[in-house]
Amino acid sequence: MDSQDLNSETTENLMEYIQWKDEPDYAETAKQAFRVFTFRYQLDLHKKLIRICTNWGYDKQVASEIAYGTFERIWKYPKFDILKANQQDYDKAVLNYLYRIANRLLADFKRSQNEEPNPFKGDEEIIRDFPDVENMSIGKERKAILLERFEHIQNALNRLTPKHKIIYLTYKQYEAETEEGFTLPRRLLNDLRAELDLTQNSIRVYKKEAIDEVDNYLKTYGSK
Repeated sequence: MDSQDLNSETTENLMEYIQWKDEPDYAETAKQAFRVFTFRYQLDLHKKLIRICTNWGYDKQVASEIAYGTFERIWKYPKFDILKANQQDYDKAVLNYLYRIANRLLADFKRSQNEEPNPFKGDEEIIRDFPDVENMSIGKERKAILLERFEHIQNALNRLTPKHKIIYLTYKQYEAETEEGFTLPRRLLNDLRAELDLTQNSIRVYKKEAIDEVDNYLKTYGSK
């Protein structure tokens, strides 16, 4: 079942399909359902977040990142109980549910900005290849582990495009900072968009596809 077939499905059905993501026979249907779900609600969510972010002193980039994080949350935890909603119109209830998730993520982002200094220094660069493990000053055992892991990741990324690899490695390089609620520096994001000739939304899609491919490969052939 592809996204064209799913366009006419109800949101309730899409949510059910997304819950199949861990079942091998239905994983692709779950991905397609998630794409349709995201397309169905992303405009409304993004518009609302732009207004809120503007009021809080943030720009559209922050709004986009929070919107993306909201849908990532849905993908990770595709659970929604209409019985706990304030209204019984399923589509409106889901949209309100997305708003609540986004508000929590934005509050977390604001708190992280206020509590922690931004770790980015402005000299961050696009990462195009893996580190040179052979020349690292580390023990043989640790070196062997890294070489094996990087080989698995490279094999997974080889199934995708060179753009996927660059996006994956760049985000992984600064993963710790982004997990703390910080977005990549605007200059670095601009460089990525220019070099890869992609929009920021496309970069997010490529990033998710690369992460999913690597995670699935590691589950099958290697350990995390």
